[in-house]
Amino acid sequence: MSLQMVRFRTDSGTAAEVRSQLAKVFAALHAASPQGVVHTAYSGESGPDFILALETAEAAENPLAGLPQAAQLRDLISRAVGAPVPPEPFTVVGSYHS
Repeated sequence: MSLQMVRFRTDSGTAAEVRSQLAKVFAALHAASPQGVVHTAYSGESGPDFILALETAEAAENPLAGLPQAAQLRDLISRAVGAPVPPEPFTVVGSYHS
């Protein structure tokens, strides 16, 4: 399993645009239905803080690499924070599912 995360903060005005573009990315993912992938986006209730997490099975390719909507999101994030925000690899230390 591979886990990558992107954390960033936008200004209040851009947060709504980021949420809108995230909805487009998730719609494209649902349409493509890639296997072995979990993509989750978190944000503050109404604030400008975001965490994006992409978990892939070892053999799975990153499905975001080929989605135009994801490229548009990356561009939007770069503009919003003033620089590209590369994903960081993370390790799952523990997990609980009920």
